[in-house]
Amino acid sequence: MVYTREITVQERASIVTLRNEGYSHAEIGRKLQISKSTVTYTLKRHQETGQNESRKREGRPRITTTKEDRYIKIISKRNRRKTAPEIRAEVCQIFHKDLSVTTVKRRLINSGLNGRIAKRKPLIRKINAVKRLEWAQEHATWSMQQWKNVLWSDESKFEIFGSHRKVYVRRGPHEKMLPECLTPTVKHGGGSVMVWGSFGNNMVGDFLQVVGKMNQHHYLSILENHAVPSGTGLIGQGFVFQHDNDPKHTAKLCRYYLDEQFRCGNLCIMKWPPQSPDLNPIEKLWDYLDVEVRKTCPQSSTDLFQKLQYAWNNISAETLNKLLERMPRLCKAVISAKGGHIDEKEI
Repeated sequence: MVYTREITVQERASIVTLRNEGYSHAEIGRKLQISKSTVTYTLKRHQETGQNESRKREGRPRITTTKEDRYIKIISKRNRRKTAPEIRAEVCQIFHKDLSVTTVKRRLINSGLNGRIAKRKPLIRKINAVKRLEWAQEHATWSMQQWKNVLWSDESKFEIFGSHRKVYVRRGPHEKMLPECLTPTVKHGGGSVMVWGSFGNNMVGDFLQVVGKMNQHHYLSILENHAVPSGTGLIGQGFVFQHDNDPKHTAKLCRYYLDEQFRCGNLCIMKWPPQSPDLNPIEKLWDYLDVEVRKTCPQSSTDLFQKLQYAWNNISAETLNKLLERMPRLCKAVISAKGGHIDEKEI
């Protein structure tokens, strides 16, 4: 039995040449040590194509049909958390076919469904999605001056070692465990600082440290001594005050005070949709502060607050203006998402 192999382009050319010289198929086979059938097939293919190169191959036949590929995609979309082995088991049971997990993964990738770590976002209930949508529709046509008339406010917690951001370092192949190439962590963050801040009209307002656990009495003091004075100073009488729906913010004590300020014409209160930290531009300032402070490696809670305060006071008007210019695009994104989650990186 002759050992079968794919003959080269040069051998095919030699077959054609010898045939043109009058040699028979058997003689050509003996001269080139190739089977007679191979010589016959090569000459026939050359007569059809006029070429000696290999034809384009289709590759191994697909084990799944178009219908099965579509069903794999449907199963994954019905339950985004199903693993490839679970999808494989279901498809094999329905179509009575033995597929590999690798095949299922390949079909999912071909369908544009890649395995990714799910982003962590606050749960948005249907009723709250409606409120987010209504807020976005109400503010979608606001002018820049209207956005500037808002005093944005919020609290945030910063930890000395507790940043959850990825830290990049440059290191050699065996320097992974060098102290300067590590991000140190300690239990409970090694100390933390709670702060309250506000900004409006392209200027930052008061920035203060919240000592102890904030309750409605503490927050009322902030409203009286910092929020309202900041809004009046930065924007003027009748400014729009924004804060979220934290229980201490909506406590009767604080609500009565703000209602009184509204009746006096000192401010208007923006109705804020629940579960919407992504709509508040001050959240971007907290991220900015975190980045700036991490560069300085704070050593204590006191040092951390001082560096936070310095970074806050040095936020440029251009940075604040960009946050406000972003608001119409943000409203448009919320409307497109029908009040659901939005991809902030695309705004």
